[in-house]
Amino acid sequence: MEEDTAQSRPDPSSKNAPRSAAARARKDARGRPARGARVRSHSLDTPLAAGIDATHQETWPHLDPVIHSIAAEDDLARARHILKDLYVSHPPAQQVERQIEQLIRLPRRIRMPGLFLCGDSGMGKTHLLRRIERRHPERDDPTTKRHIRPVLYAQVPAAPTVRTLRRTLIDEANIAFLDHPAKPLPQSVLRRGLAAAGTELIVLDEIHNIEHMDGKQRTWLRDWIRCLSNETQRPIVLAGTEEFESALLSDRQLSSRYPIVRLPRWSAGPELAAFLQGYERACPLRLASRLSDPAVMHALLQETEGITDSIIRCLQAAALVAIREGTERIVPEYLSWWRDPPLLSYYEAAEAEPENVILARAWLRDERRAPPPLAPPGRARNRATLWTI
Repeated sequence: MEEDTAQSRPDPSSKNAPRSAAARARKDARGRPARGARVRSHSLDTPLAAGIDATHQETWPHLDPVIHSIAAEDDLARARHILKDLYVSHPPAQQVERQIEQLIRLPRRIRMPGLFLCGDSGMGKTHLLRRIERRHPERDDPTTKRHIRPVLYAQVPAAPTVRTLRRTLIDEANIAFLDHPAKPLPQSVLRRGLAAAGTELIVLDEIHNIEHMDGKQRTWLRDWIRCLSNETQRPIVLAGTEEFESALLSDRQLSSRYPIVRLPRWSAGPELAAFLQGYERACPLRLASRLSDPAVMHALLQETEGITDSIIRCLQAAALVAIREGTERIVPEYLSWWRDPPLLSYYEAAEAEPENVILARAWLRDERRAPPPLAPPGRARNRATLWTI
């Protein structure tokens, strides 16, 4: 991918523009800033020239065209964009999405199929499921005057029982009924309510929480999960960690109803390269970081242990440092900054300022220059680094 600069100053390559030896040293053989060179020439709140012309589009070929206008904004606006919750579609997630979309469209049958989405905490299971929920939004049917909810998403409580889990689904579906605490909940309430809401799919996230209960409660919960698809005649997607996988594999009936689909930790390869290229196209840095280069991927995996959430947080911090330092690209040396966020003294807020403005400004004002050391192999990366000030 070609690397280009994005500057608001007059073109220094002009014949009339004097060039110092230091400036010439920062240029590579193609006339562009060398890796690590500072390119910022504007203040925190000064954007580039208004409007994005063809020159800017040619200058930032590493960015998605919809990001060009953001890349032309000032440092604070770009930092705020970097801190937004970002979903990067990638081949493993796309495969899971296709399987779930197929479940939604299956015709009714006595025994509806389902699946168990298994992955470590932070691998993006909840984000993916919420994305599917947004793809099938709630709506009001003007003909029937009913509130339609195609996808019913619910999280299993921390200490679930069959009653609380059924009640969670009823509450999430906004099904009105008269609850008598001393009496069991009628099974027909949930079935009739889901039929009235036009629900096509039930999602139970954090399903591994049922494994934290004692033996009898755990057995009842497993039995209820096994029978839930028959009770509601809806396909069900379970999502959780390997804690529930062992229970699933030990129960032949559960495993036949909920085949396992995994979101594994990342490893170096074309799938991670595609994921990183997608992130780079959405990150408004003005120079290409080449995140899919083997050296960068290796450093990133060593720092994050292949966890999706850690990778995103690591890249966000590195991108903010790249803006602050004026290098406008992520380099391996920046990847450890996510473990050492800005000092408390930089969190200065005016009245009614959004939280992401406060955090973005703190990152850009941080005056420390020495990054924390990169995490050695085999060490837990999610622990905060203690600094003596």
